[in-house]
Amino acid sequence: MPDAHVATSLNIVAHRNIVYATAVRFEPPVRVTTERVAASAVQCPQVPGLLEQAMGTGSLNMSEDCLTLNVFTPATAGHSGSAKLPVLVWIHGGAFTNGTANASWYDGSNLATRGCVVVTINYRLGALGFTGAEDIGLQDQVAALQWVRDNVARFGGDATNVTIFGESAGGCSVLALMATPAAEQLFHRAWAMSPSIGQLRTTERAAQSHALLLNELQVASLDAARTSPIDDVLAAQANLLRDPKDVVTMFSPTIGGAVLPVDAHARIHRDQRPLVIGTLRDESRLWVALNPTSANLTEAEVRQHYEQRFGADAERAWKAYRDLRPNSSPAQMLAALQSDESFRAPAWRVIDGRDATGAPTWSYFFTWPTPVFDGVLGACHGLDIPFVFDNISVPGVEMFIGQSQAHRPIADVLAGALVQFAHRGIAPWHHTDGKRTTMQIDERSEVVVDPERPLYDVWNR
Repeated sequence: MPDAHVATSLNIVAHRNIVYATAVRFEPPVRVTTERVAASAVQCPQVPGLLEQAMGTGSLNMSEDCLTLNVFTPATAGHSGSAKLPVLVWIHGGAFTNGTANASWYDGSNLATRGCVVVTINYRLGALGFTGAEDIGLQDQVAALQWVRDNVARFGGDATNVTIFGESAGGCSVLALMATPAAEQLFHRAWAMSPSIGQLRTTERAAQSHALLLNELQVASLDAARTSPIDDVLAAQANLLRDPKDVVTMFSPTIGGAVLPVDAHARIHRDQRPLVIGTLRDESRLWVALNPTSANLTEAEVRQHYEQRFGADAERAWKAYRDLRPNSSPAQMLAALQSDESFRAPAWRVIDGRDATGAPTWSYFFTWPTPVFDGVLGACHGLDIPFVFDNISVPGVEMFIGQSQAHRPIADVLAGALVQFAHRGIAPWHHTDGKRTTMQIDERSEVVVDPERPLYDVWNR
């Protein structure tokens, strides 16, 4: 193996910055034929967001030659006589425009100590990964999984037992890969955290995004854009993402494109590979809390959002949320609506669709609120990441999760469940089974049946 070994104090060996593919701008990835390690950690070109800055990756070097991955494995794995370990492959989030596998929060060392091999991958983002319907960023993910299939045994991993897991856009990627024919034989189970399912777009939207990018760059074709300075491409991308209308689908995977078939949702529903899908109670509080204008929202203004979304059922919906989110400010009532619109209701539809086909599915509902900023974030988007990686002591994480005696038991529940799922293909609680059975993750985690039914009803009338 090239000089990519970094031994840690946890008796884990980290093999970092392995190049799994190369690519010309706007072209599909090409698998490497000779093993190569990048000179340093990089992230794919992007305009780092607030979460990336909080993770300490805002200053990480950017390069279009960014198709790298990291492998974390117990030091004894791969030795003669040792059993092959299940493999966990992490797909980072970031709205398909931000993020990197090299964030410290995604270090796989603590998970690997629980008895598995952890792989974290980079893939092209934004305009460079998701312009038009070719979805080369998703093709990058497939190429990384092909690398895992062909190489992970050398690191002590079992290529016949691969679990993909990811959060937000990474969770959406997990579900998209379940529907991707090219990935059908590349993994065996899936774990989707807060999947942003609404980012799966139409071919019409992909074509519109393509045209808008060319217009911003003032070029006639992607061929002409290949020579545009990367700063110009990122500036054009940033300008397009300033428009709040349909921003989540400006650069994202395309149903009916080169990777995802037109029946992608049906494929996800009938796929018999085991799936765990998790959501958080207060997903959207993160963005509402960071928006300075939200503090001035009035109840009347927020009720207008409910009326636009629920029509004649608006009053019923408002009462259901008010009963289940007591003492919420107007801004928090808006966040409650947006949390379910973007994350929880789409996840319920996946669960219902899979239950209808008998596909093995488990659910968790994360309700533990972070104490930081006087608790205004609640159980917000991304809060489960440090716990599923068991990285509750990584520097910088405390700014997000604070200090609490609940940290250790929550990490043991989530990280423990993920590793058990990787080993056995079942989560350590009852599957959904048409009853919306779920593990509620909090200071005291417990299995609940049909949680928050009034909210489910207002979204499924």
